[in-house]
Parts: sequence; C-alpha cells; structure tokens
Amino acid sequence: MKIPFLIMALAMTVNMAHAASKGDECTVIIASDLHFDMPPETDQYVNVLAMNRLGAQQKHIDGVLLLGDLCDKVHPDILRLFRQRYEKGPGERTIHYDVYPTLGNHDVAPAKGRPYDDRSGNEININYMDSILHRKLQQKQILNLDTSSLSYSFNLGHVHFVNSQLSAGETSYCRSNMEWLENDLRTYASHGEPVVFMQHYGFDDDGLTWWDEANRDRLITLLGQYNLAGFFVGHAHAATLRYYRKTPIFQVNNGWKDGDGQSSFLLLNIKGNQVTVKNYRIEDSEGHVALEQPVLRMTAPVNR
Repeated sequence: MKIPFLIMALAMTVNMAHAASKGDECTVIIASDLHFDMPPETDQYVNVLAMNRLGAQQKHIDGVLLLGDLCDKVHPDILRLFRQRYEKGPGERTIHYDVYPTLGNHDVAPAKGRPYDDRSGNEININYMDSILHRKLQQKQILNLDTSSLSYSFNLGHVHFVNSQLSAGETSYCRSNMEWLENDLRTYASHGEPVVFMQHYGFDDDGLTWWDEANRDRLITLLGQYNLAGFFVGHAHAATLRYYRKTPIFQVNNGWKDGDGQSSFLLLNIKGNQVTVKNYRIEDSEGHVALEQPVLRMTAPVNR
C-alpha cells in the first residue's frame, strides 16, 4: 500500500531537539525511474526542462541524483539519448548540473528486469556506469568507488552522500557491498557529517521482495550509528514516504505521467542539520512545475 506524503505529514517532527550546528548548506534535485526507450524521443526531455527551470530559481543546485532505471531496455541509441539529456552541458534540453546516477533493475537486467534471473545484454549499461564513475573519481567529483558493485560516495558541501546502486548487499551482478559501505561511513562520516543514503530498491510492499531482510536490517543498524539526514530510493514509481525501524524512507516518483498522475521529482535542502524535502510536480511540456504539499522538514539524525 502506498502512503502519500500528506498522510505522513503529522509525523514529521523528527528530533527537533537536535539544533543545527553548522552553517553549511547543500541543495540537490532527486529523480528516478526515467526509463529511457528507443528514439524517436517523446517527452524524456521535459524532466530536464523542469529541473533546469527550477534550478535557475534556486540560490544554488549542487547536483542531480538519479535513483535507477535510467533505461528501460538496452540499445546504443537509448543510451545515446540518455547521455544527451543527462550529461552536463549547455542548452535547455541538456541538464545544467553534475549528475550522480544509480543502476536500477532494468539497467542491470534489461531483458526481463529481474537481475537474479537474466542479466543478458547489460554490458552497455554496466560499462557506461563504470566509465562515468571512474571519470568522476579521476576528476574528484566522487571520493570512493567499489569497483565490483559500483557503489560510490561523494561530498557536496558538508554532506556525505552514499550510493549503493541496486541495494545494500546486492550480489546479482557483483560481490556484496556491505563491507564497503561500513568502511566508507567509518572513513567519511565519523565526525557528525550529515549522511544521505540512496539506492534503487525501496520499502513498499513490492520493493521489500527485491532485496533480503537481513541486508535491510544490517543497513538500518549501520545507518543508526551516523548522522543520517535522508534515505532516498526509487523503484516504486510514486512519491511516498515509508518508515522502516523508525527510519523515514523517501520513495521518489517516476519520470512520466502514469496512473497516479504527473511525474515529479524532489528538491532536498540540508542546512546544518536541518533537512527540507519538497516534491515538485511537472505541469506541462515546457517544464513548468508546481510545489506539492506538504513540505517535509526534519532534523538530522532523522532515525532517532
């Protein structure tokens, strides 16, 4: 069952006793499940128009996080179109900000979407992710990279971001990243830095069937040791909020109009330890957006 943001708004007085102690500020856009398909292009560019338009209205955008299922199928022309839209560059139909991508189940298993059953044909997507992350590592846009799972981390301002790709503990296409996650947080987040964690699989009823409970519990226990400012996932194709062992999980909407309405994406702002999450609905083909209510505000650590 989906739980919309509105239902959960009354619960969002999380740890307000923890005052913000840093003046640093970080703002990112978070989108998911773009599912690029074969050209000719239909409306994939509209999300880029909307992100660029909203970004121009903000004081600063530090980056764009994409939480998986970048492509629906596998083909060089599909990947080429995705790159035209989501590799930073000029022009209104090209994203204007650094992008931090995530693998989804359709990226890892383009034939059937089931990574443990059939991963045939995924070399284009995996090789692209590998190459772009190594480039970011060389350019010092990211700090740390697990070469097996392609999990990675980076800092934007005072915030430490950790991307575990499909999920914490995934082994369908790689060795488990759990030890890497533990070492990364110990190295980069042991001094109270706000931590944002992201992956593809979520915590709705369907999402729970895609990754092991033991890995979920190990991850939540691990994050409980740090100053967690946000946990963001895709896969559910709806903007919802879940709780798992007292940890709020933001599930990000998909990138096109479907049964639950227009597509949307999140704007995350972290100022000191104060966290604000806004959901922006795309209104038209020109990229105009509307802010949906409620605006969610909490204080890190959000899971205590």
